[in-house]
Formats: sequence, structure tokens, C-alpha cells
Amino acid sequence: MWRADAYGRALEITSDSLRLYDFTSEYCLLAVDETDVNLADIEGLFRIAAGQLEDFGSNGTATFSAPGTLYDSVTDLPAVCADSVLPGPDGRGYQRNPERELAIFYQLVNELSIYPELRERDVLSLYTEQAALLSDQSSDDDLAEALFQLVAPFADIHMTVEGDFGAIKVLNKPTLVTLLFNEWLELEGALPPLSQQQVQSANAYIDGQLELDRSITLSYLSEQTTVRSAANGLVHWSSADNVGYLAIDAMLGFADSNDNGAELSAVDAAMDQVLDDLQDVEALVVDIRRNGGGKDFVSLAIASRFAANNTLVYRKQARLGQTRTPLRDIHISPRGSRQYLGPVFLLTSATTASAAETFTLAMRALPQVTVIGEATQGGLSDQLDKRLGNGWSASVANEFYVSPEGELFETRGIPVDIAVPQFSREARLSAVDAGLEAVIARLND
Repeated sequence: MWRADAYGRALEITSDSLRLYDFTSEYCLLAVDETDVNLADIEGLFRIAAGQLEDFGSNGTATFSAPGTLYDSVTDLPAVCADSVLPGPDGRGYQRNPERELAIFYQLVNELSIYPELRERDVLSLYTEQAALLSDQSSDDDLAEALFQLVAPFADIHMTVEGDFGAIKVLNKPTLVTLLFNEWLELEGALPPLSQQQVQSANAYIDGQLELDRSITLSYLSEQTTVRSAANGLVHWSSADNVGYLAIDAMLGFADSNDNGAELSAVDAAMDQVLDDLQDVEALVVDIRRNGGGKDFVSLAIASRFAANNTLVYRKQARLGQTRTPLRDIHISPRGSRQYLGPVFLLTSATTASAAETFTLAMRALPQVTVIGEATQGGLSDQLDKRLGNGWSASVANEFYVSPEGELFETRGIPVDIAVPQFSREARLSAVDAGLEAVIARLND
């Protein structure tokens, strides 16, 4: 039996079964119930380290991974799980209860999320106000609205709820797509709610402007230079005037399957191609302004291609009630047959989020990297995935990512060395990429 209180999780592992329980102070749900498993299956997901059980399988592979959830050995399940496990919506004894679902989500936020502390918000008062509006007769729309009112004040990109109604997620800062949508509203003089025709018009505007924005960036490359791509089109690279350009648009989806081993192999193959082509450039621009995140192990694998030696790049810890778990040091070391150790200009924006921020945190710890653009989104914590009793998925952010110097960038974003506003309409109308212009100015100093 294993337990990770900072993550509200408990594991029950036998020779042929694995059960994962999600729990709060008052509720317990069976998240995973796998039978007919064997030792090889277990060893492909977990390993013992210093007396604790680490879930590395969700965070990479046995040979390369980001830090996984650590479980302590215990003799019994949490009391709330031993007393009663809520049946799922398809289980015997399930009863619909909107008030319970709101209570479960409230406890996830109140007991696990780092955002009540960061935003200095009283979760209980927010919950009490919404709970008073619900009854056992409330509709799913009523419940979704109550959940939205609980989520919105925290503006945490990893605090989410998803169900048949759609998804609840509130950004910390506007992303590129949000900026373009707001542009369309202003140009059209429109206000939500929108008609279907207006939605189609807005989407067409956004798609066109995204294409224009990318074409402006690529216009800085020589006409004689071929822009290559790999990893399902998520990685693009080329060079001009002996300066390399590498765009990485996500930290997930490099492979065609969800297998972490395949993903890591695809990352390594893509970076081998990139560095084979760009090994001799005098400087390299790495553009993650459009990167909304993915998986930390992908971020660390890419950042390792820029490391000259073993380097501490950040630390992390989880909320544990009113305290925190011990800090864990995260290092990167040179990976693959080739690294790029010349000057690197890392372009970031408010759209740069989640695992792309982990990448930024790792890269800024390297001596040859200069960060240019805007502070990132400010949502570094891993997303702790849960579910409600009705089957809706939910998540919160429960981890603190800390720079080697002890700085916390959750909510405010990772700062840049050279501040340059990104994605303005004026820049697009002038066919100017402000980030690349700042790189050129720095190179010409």
C-alpha cells in the first residue's frame, strides 16, 4: 500500500492488480482498477527510490523522465477510502448529486491547489456562496455555472473541469488566439454571445492571422534557405546569415502514439536533425512563443541538447496541507551525440505556457541563453488530474516550481532579459516580427 497525501492519491498493488484511489478529506473515488497485470507492467510504471515509490511512467521512461509523484509506504488505505468509495456514474448505487460534485471540487482546490495561497482567496466563502444555489434538482448547467464561479477567481490554466457541457478553464494572461479573437470583436463591433455565422467569421479571422503571423516570422529567413520540419510539424528550422532559427510549437505530440518511449525517440530524432543542420551557426534563435506546453520530460530532453555539463535548472515541491514537500533538485546533462553550445536567443510570450515554461526555466539556467519577448503565461505547475463523482474530469495545480536562485514564477510568468511586446496587430500590419528584430539588434551591438 502506498500513499501520496500531497497529491490526494493512494495505490494498492498486488501481484496481479493495481488500484489507484483519488481522495480528499471526505470523498474517495477509484480512479484506476486494473486486473491481470504482472510485475513487468508494474516496473514499467513505478520504481523504488530511497524507500519511496516513484510514478515515473506518467512522466517519461525508465531511462529518462521528469520527476514523478512520490508515494510513501503505508499499511492501510486512507480512512475515507476504507469507509466508502464513491461509485462511478455507471456503477451500482450511483446517485446523481450536484451538491456533492461541487463539494468534491471545493475540497480538491482547498486541500491540494497552490492557488488559494498565491491569489490570497478564501475558497470556503466562494464555495459557500455557490453551494447555496444548488440542490439535488439542479441541472448540469447549474452545476457547471457553480464550478465556473469557483474556478474563475484563480485564473489558473491548470484548474479545469470538463464534461458533456464542455470545458471550464480561465487563463492567467491572454494567449495569441485570445488576442486575435478580441481583435475580431473590436473590428466587427461584436459582443458575445455570437451567432453561428459570427463564430465562423471569427475562426476564419483567427486562422488567417495565425498564418500571417507565422509567414512574417519565416520571411526573415533567406529566400534561398529551405525551412525544414519534423515531429508531426511541431518543429521547424532553418538559417539566414549564419544565424539558426528553431521553432518548437508544443512539448507533446512528436510521435504518432501516446507511448512515452516513442515520444522520446521522436524528440531525439528531431533534435538530431536540427543540430546536424545548424551545428555551425554563430547563434541560434529558439522560438517557443506559440508553444502552449505538453510534457516536462520532452522539455527537459530538448533543453539537454544545449547543456555543456550537469546543471541544476530548477527545483520543485508540492503543497502538503499548510506546509510543502521537500524540494527536489532537477538537473539536465548533455543528451544525444550533439549539443549546441553557442549563443542562444530564446523567444517567449504570454502564450508560452506549462511545459514550455519548464523549458524556459531550464534554458535560462544555461549561461549562453538570453530570453527575449514577454514574460510567460505563469502556469508552471503540473496539472494534477482528478475526476468528480459524476465522471466529469477535473484538475488543479498543486506544485511549486522554483528557480535555482529560489524565485517562484507561478502567476507572474518567467521574466525575460530583453522585454519586447509580441503579437501586436500593428506589427502584423507592418510585417514586422518584434522578437526577431530584437535579436537582430542584439547581434548588431
